[in-house]
Amino acid sequence: MEINKSAQLTEIPAHVMSILGPIESSGFQAYVAGGAVRDILLGKKPHDYDIATSAKPDDIIRIFRNEGIGFFDNAVRHGTVTAVTEQGNVEVTTFREDGTYSDQRRPDEVIFKATIEDDVRRRDFTVNAMYMDRHGVIHDPVGGQEDCDKRLIRAVGNAGERFGEDALRILRAIRFSSRLGFDIEPGTLRAMEEHAPELRQISSERIASELTGIVTGRYAADAIRTGWKIMSVIIPEIGICRGFDQRSKYHDRDVLEHILDVLDLIPFSEEEGKDPELAMAALFHDLGKPECFKMDEDGTGHMKGHPLISAVITDRVLNELKFPKQFIFNVCLLVKLHDTYIKADRAEVHKFMSRYPEEILNKLKILQRADIMAHSPLGQNRIKRLEELNSISEELIASGAVFSIKDLDIDGNDIISLGVRPGPGVGEVLSEVFAHYIEERCYNNKESLINEAKKIISEGDKFNI
Repeated sequence: MEINKSAQLTEIPAHVMSILGPIESSGFQAYVAGGAVRDILLGKKPHDYDIATSAKPDDIIRIFRNEGIGFFDNAVRHGTVTAVTEQGNVEVTTFREDGTYSDQRRPDEVIFKATIEDDVRRRDFTVNAMYMDRHGVIHDPVGGQEDCDKRLIRAVGNAGERFGEDALRILRAIRFSSRLGFDIEPGTLRAMEEHAPELRQISSERIASELTGIVTGRYAADAIRTGWKIMSVIIPEIGICRGFDQRSKYHDRDVLEHILDVLDLIPFSEEEGKDPELAMAALFHDLGKPECFKMDEDGTGHMKGHPLISAVITDRVLNELKFPKQFIFNVCLLVKLHDTYIKADRAEVHKFMSRYPEEILNKLKILQRADIMAHSPLGQNRIKRLEELNSISEELIASGAVFSIKDLDIDGNDIISLGVRPGPGVGEVLSEVFAHYIEERCYNNKESLINEAKKIISEGDKFNI
């Protein structure tokens, strides 16, 4: 089926046209293929462009050399030559039919073909199986446009075969649902659930990449709600939390529904999606509740200590998936702190702010607000406490308060000048000065801090004067 969309479409970028043109003028077919066509149909700007062609890899290389187009060919065995342009790389792949997938990632062999109809059978989903020529005519052999109109993710051909070839496609379907807001066609979803155990054979890094894409999408909550059985293969606690009654007047939904509502409330931007650390913390923040659930005599549920248990789960899963260490640390810290509400006192807030990086504190405010708003109406009353704490923290920042010893108006040399011998005692004095500053017993100017240091030194004999 051909669809002429040229009047409606944004022009194909010049750097892509500069690749399509020479291939076509050499007597071969060449099309923009895959996700770029889908995004154009949906009125979105594609992030990258891929080209599918009837030209064989040797032909592509010859054309590129003749035209002076830079390229690299490290994937030529699979029919792909990558053109290098100032605007970005463009993968050019020969129409092909894939052989068996013994590693459930790449085909053991590829057979080069001559037509779109041959090539389309190896594609994952119909919405990714459209081809657009340089005139804006879309060739749609498997109904991708209709599924775009219906907002459906549907496997090309036999869904079980597609997921048997590459199990990662199962998570890709959930990621596309999260990003696009599309439903997953029921037959495709059933096949995904049947093949979900095969995800255990996929590398941790590939799963981590897809998980990040899932949680940062605009429609992440709905996508995970649909694919919860599949997500439970990666994170078993998701399945445990589904339907788990919290038996609390502060909650009016089960643990998983609360988690997904929190995730839905994490801010989203078109350019960057949801913040990965915040979104991941939202997904994990209450997964430990079933493990520490206890019910009292009147049937009320209590989940004391759940932030720490949830952080342990977070650490285990993210390490298994080989996320970067700093990412794991930050997400675990947000999970640990999400239910921490200190006394609304200026000194207490100042002390709390001095313990953690500013970036973590800013993200914690967002996570806590989302968490509160996903409670029952009674539970949402806690927002007043959060706003009071945030107001104090904003006042501290506006007043020019400092939150680190290194930002005090004195340093170790000043302490040494007061007679303290170089060594651990210098740091101890500075730490006490900083604690007194937080308690508003002195100001952050040299005179006040020196006077406070003198008092501290005179009151103790541990500073080796």
